[in-house]
Amino acid sequence: MAQNMRPERIARASIQGSWGVGRDYYRVRTADGRLFEIYYDRAPKDVDHRKGSWVLYVELLEDENK
Repeated sequence: MAQNMRPERIARASIQGSWGVGRDYYRVRTADGRLFEIYYDRAPKDVDHRKGSWVLYVELLEDENK
Protein backbone atom coordinates (compact mmCIF):
# COMPACT_ATOMS: atom_id res chain seq x y z
CA MET A 1 0.00 0.00 0.00
CA ALA A 2 2.90 2.36 0.66
CA GLN A 3 4.07 2.38 -2.95
CA ASN A 4 1.47 4.89 -4.12
CA MET A 5 0.93 7.01 -0.99
CA ARG A 6 2.30 10.28 0.25
CA PRO A 7 4.60 9.77 3.28
CA GLU A 8 2.24 11.55 5.69
CA ARG A 9 -0.56 9.11 4.76
CA ILE A 10 1.45 5.91 5.21
CA ALA A 11 1.49 6.07 9.03
CA ARG A 12 -2.27 6.64 9.22
CA ALA A 13 -3.04 3.89 6.71
CA SER A 14 -0.90 1.39 8.61
CA ILE A 15 -3.19 1.90 11.62
CA GLN A 16 -6.58 2.40 9.97
CA GLY A 17 -6.09 0.54 6.71
CA SER A 18 -6.47 2.00 3.27
CA TRP A 19 -9.94 2.63 1.86
CA GLY A 20 -10.95 0.15 -0.79
CA VAL A 21 -7.94 -2.11 -0.31
CA GLY A 22 -7.93 -5.65 1.00
CA ARG A 23 -10.19 -8.50 1.97
CA ASP A 24 -11.54 -9.72 5.30
CA TYR A 25 -12.01 -13.51 5.48
CA TYR A 26 -14.53 -15.36 7.65
CA ARG A 27 -15.54 -18.98 8.25
CA VAL A 28 -19.27 -19.48 8.67
CA ARG A 29 -21.10 -22.60 9.78
CA THR A 30 -24.74 -22.83 8.76
CA ALA A 31 -27.56 -24.18 10.93
CA ASP A 32 -27.39 -27.52 9.10
CA GLY A 33 -23.63 -27.85 9.79
CA ARG A 34 -22.12 -26.86 6.42
CA LEU A 35 -18.93 -24.80 6.62
CA PHE A 36 -18.10 -21.99 4.21
CA GLU A 37 -15.30 -19.51 3.80
CA ILE A 38 -16.49 -16.08 2.69
CA TYR A 39 -14.75 -12.75 2.34
CA TYR A 40 -15.59 -9.09 2.11
CA ASP A 41 -13.68 -7.45 -0.73
CA ARG A 42 -13.32 -3.77 0.15
CA ALA A 43 -12.49 -2.71 -3.43
CA PRO A 44 -15.22 -0.58 -5.01
CA LYS A 45 -16.74 -1.79 -8.28
CA ASP A 46 -16.84 1.66 -9.86
CA VAL A 47 -17.61 5.29 -9.00
CA ASP A 48 -21.35 4.58 -8.64
CA HIS A 49 -20.84 1.47 -6.50
CA ARG A 50 -18.31 2.56 -3.89
CA LYS A 51 -18.99 -0.15 -1.32
CA GLY A 52 -17.27 -3.50 -1.40
CA SER A 53 -18.95 -6.84 -1.88
CA TRP A 54 -19.34 -10.18 -0.15
CA VAL A 55 -17.98 -13.25 -1.94
CA LEU A 56 -18.67 -16.91 -1.23
CA TYR A 57 -15.17 -18.28 -1.60
CA VAL A 58 -15.38 -22.02 -0.88
CA GLU A 59 -17.34 -24.70 0.95
CA LEU A 60 -15.07 -26.61 3.31
CA LEU A 61 -15.37 -30.31 4.03
CA GLU A 62 -14.92 -31.58 7.57
CA ASP A 63 -11.62 -33.42 6.92
CA GLU A 64 -10.10 -30.19 5.50
CA ASN A 65 -10.37 -28.63 8.97
CA LYS A 66 -8.34 -31.29 10.82
